[in-house]
Amino acid sequence: MRIEILASAKEALNKNFKGKNVVVIDVLRATTVMITALKNGAEKIYPFKEIKEAIEKKEQLKNGLLAGERKGLKIEGFDFGNSPLEFTEDKIKGKSICMTTSNGTRAIENSRSADSIYIASYLNVTSIVEKLMESDKDLVIVCAGTDDEFSLDDSLCAGIIANKISEKKQVLMDDFTISLQNLAKYSKNIKEVLKDSKHYSYLKKIGYESDLDYCLTLDFCDIVPEYKNHEITNKKASLS
Repeated sequence: MRIEILASAKEALNKNFKGKNVVVIDVLRATTVMITALKNGAEKIYPFKEIKEAIEKKEQLKNGLLAGERKGLKIEGFDFGNSPLEFTEDKIKGKSICMTTSNGTRAIENSRSADSIYIASYLNVTSIVEKLMESDKDLVIVCAGTDDEFSLDDSLCAGIIANKISEKKQVLMDDFTISLQNLAKYSKNIKEVLKDSKHYSYLKKIGYESDLDYCLTLDFCDIVPEYKNHEITNKKASLS
């Protein structure tokens, strides 16, 4: 298996992923939200690049909710922002969520040529690895990044996934992927590694420190979200 890590959503644009599996990561916070929402009973998630697209889809649904952010802040008129702690069972169970974010949903759309697209964050690393081990297809891990730039929070998570796979089977990696694998291998405390990083610091500054603690929790659940036919659904039940 060949594993390649891309540093941002922009790097996935116009790239051909045919014949490969893709994992999309936006730890802070879109993919963490998606995993949390599915764990708490959301039926489906529809990701969109644009606000207008999300609104239009919501209007077509009987049980639709709007979720999303720009610059980390809730979009005016939406039901939810991009804090995973908002997505409680009593609010979302049985609902479909139409979602748009600055980086994460764009990374998903930019990866649509892949054979399979899975959604990951720190919350479900081990379950994602187990799913990927079912196939020998080459893997591309697409980090959403922040405003088309490298983001340490996503890249460390990608490195953890690459490292866990390399412990189980023989893999080929480029130097960038190897560097992130090694970072993951020798990082004992995720929060300590990320505490001075740009996006972590920004979310803390605008009042989302509780989100940060939650988003950096390793293997909180065994949800395996898959994007297919323009929607994200859960392929594995959550831990009891």
